[in-house]
Amino acid sequence: MKVISTATTIGQAFKNAGRVTEILGVFVRHGFADLLQRMKLSRFLSGKDAENPRFQELPVEKRLRLSFEQLGPTFVKLGQLLATRPDLLPESFVEEFQKLQDNVSATPFPELKSFIETELRTSIDSVFSEFEMEPMAAASIAQVHGAVLKTGQQVAVKVQRPGIERIIQNDVSILRGLALLLEKYIPESRPFNPTGLVEEFFKTILWELDFRVEANNIRKIRSNLADLSRIAIPEVYAEASTARVLVLERFVGIRFSDRDAIIRAGINPSDIVEVGSDAFFHMVMRDGLFHGDLHPGNLFILPDGRIGIIDFGIVGRLSRRVQDSIISMFIALIDEDYETLAVEYGALCQGDTDINQLQKDLMDTISPYVGMSLGEVNVGQLLLRSTSIAVRHNLKVPREMMLLFKAMVTIEALGKKLDPGFDLMQVGTRLARQVLTTRYGKERLTHDIMVIGRDLQALAETTPRLLRRATRKWAQNEFAIETRSKDTRAIANAIRGFSYVVLVSTLAVGCFGVGIACLIYGLGPTFLGLPLWPVLALGAAVTILIRNAWRLRKRLK
Repeated sequence: MKVISTATTIGQAFKNAGRVTEILGVFVRHGFADLLQRMKLSRFLSGKDAENPRFQELPVEKRLRLSFEQLGPTFVKLGQLLATRPDLLPESFVEEFQKLQDNVSATPFPELKSFIETELRTSIDSVFSEFEMEPMAAASIAQVHGAVLKTGQQVAVKVQRPGIERIIQNDVSILRGLALLLEKYIPESRPFNPTGLVEEFFKTILWELDFRVEANNIRKIRSNLADLSRIAIPEVYAEASTARVLVLERFVGIRFSDRDAIIRAGINPSDIVEVGSDAFFHMVMRDGLFHGDLHPGNLFILPDGRIGIIDFGIVGRLSRRVQDSIISMFIALIDEDYETLAVEYGALCQGDTDINQLQKDLMDTISPYVGMSLGEVNVGQLLLRSTSIAVRHNLKVPREMMLLFKAMVTIEALGKKLDPGFDLMQVGTRLARQVLTTRYGKERLTHDIMVIGRDLQALAETTPRLLRRATRKWAQNEFAIETRSKDTRAIANAIRGFSYVVLVSTLAVGCFGVGIACLIYGLGPTFLGLPLWPVLALGAAVTILIRNAWRLRKRLK
């Protein structure tokens, strides 16, 4: 795809001019005409487009959210991504984007049937003995239908909307262009890194569009949680699945948020919350692979009392280093150890900052909430606020960290709805301390020793060779040590410049002295009644000094 650098090339880079006009028209009607004019996009607007008076009194964040909903799946997904970035966007925008809804109608069954059969390369009847024509759920990217396999298993069939991949790719190319124009013409947008956000969104949406990635996530998490008997992860039926059709074990049960129904079923809500939060922190702190979208629609209480988890399109992956830092952050937070908290932020995030000042700002933000009753503070929200502080200190917070804290906000809200006494931090810290005790266990130490040994072996193998090469080069240079860096080059240039200034100034002073001497002793001929040598010498001195001062002024700039 072509990169758009100016408004004059935007028409060449946008593949669908009609879609561009449609997008810009929606933004105009929602009150963003001035912004589009600043972005030099007026010539792409239709003469019919005008601001709708009913939107004029609405806050800008609500107008933007309504625009995204009207523009369809790509923009809804973008808004949902932005809702997970309180480190970049003001809180009012984040809260508004959390309201984004998939206002889509289901794809008609005949069209969907044809698409499924093309994907499976066989008829539906040869794979399924039953297939429900009405979807159980319909979202912007896919819809889900109940079915029964020929082997008798009750399944949920997730089918990608026909043509949605092409629509999203086209919209993303337009978003890339709009992001570049925002950065070019709207300077106040640059701190939010529009182009970076679009690229992050594109990578995320690509994973969601490939159901093989989701199937792999499900298999890994199912294996990781196999020892937790109270957690159910659906089985993937790979023989009936493709990149655009995913067939899973079907879960039927009570919505996780329906407290009354859970109690009527004879299940203790507090027990359910504890099991669910333990499973989440197990994924985060032990496995490094966690569900990133644990809203009520993705959690069920099954008839046998297990918690069923579905929809693994969005997952977070944490390296061992990040897992260790998350554990340390939890313990530091409960112990009010703000120095450790600041150090871990500095280690996890890219960028340079003053750790002491970061520590002070984290303490000023978090300490007022320590000791409050459980219903008065949301730990996930508190951690999200801490990421905003990190950003203000020029630290770039990893996406996985934001996804984790956002998931914690959702889980904490769900937990307190079922059990008002639920304390997410207590559960997380308890598991963190358990994991911390195994960090130095036999298995972990053995692994770390093997890694260290491998690195030492590589170092031992390469060091003699490197020393021999360095010694040979040193001998060829007559055992002189030469250093090179941008700083030394700049210093050398400065010394040369200073030497030139001194030399030329000395020459000017010499000319001035010669002129004065000739003038005092009346040496040389005269011209138009003026002594020639003093005039020439003094003129040369003044000229050299003025030129020298001009060069010095330019260098200092």
